[in-house]
Amino acid sequence: MKPADTTRNNQRGLTLVEMIVAIVIMAVALVLVARTVASGVAASPQVVLEARAIALAQSYLDEILARRFDEGSAPNGIPPYTGSCTVLPEEIARADYDDVDDYDGLQEGFGHPGPLLDARGLPRSDDYAQYAVEVSVRCLDAGSSEGEAAFNLPSNDLKLITVTVRHPGHTEGWAFSAYKANF
Repeated sequence: MKPADTTRNNQRGLTLVEMIVAIVIMAVALVLVARTVASGVAASPQVVLEARAIALAQSYLDEILARRFDEGSAPNGIPPYTGSCTVLPEEIARADYDDVDDYDGLQEGFGHPGPLLDARGLPRSDDYAQYAVEVSVRCLDAGSSEGEAAFNLPSNDLKLITVTVRHPGHTEGWAFSAYKANF
């Protein structure tokens, strides 16, 4: 049996050089992580603006597309409207809008006289206080690439609806479009 003071300790620690190398590697990794997080945080307000703009535009397009093709259309769309394609808003009050044309020229929200309204005519939440919406509706020409050639429909059977959402943080605005067919 050996005395306790003569036993050799087989444990080995880190040298000073190994410690410095480990600290440098960790510092570089932390700097890279911090840069990644900082760029993500800087971009997040723009992502929120875009997500709200998309939700707002989708809401308006859903409301508009649920309406009749034209004032002369049957309520269920059958038989199809046989008149010529015109875009003539007939209704004055938003609550009376009953066809796609009535939305042409609609301007609501920030910088416009009226607030943003939902499909029931109620003001939207304060989340959209800085947003503005502009709507345009137009008939497609039969000979154009976006009319008869693209959809194989006569021009009086197709309307293009464009909803533009604006916000002071995004000066160009976002434009969203949909087609309403005559049915």
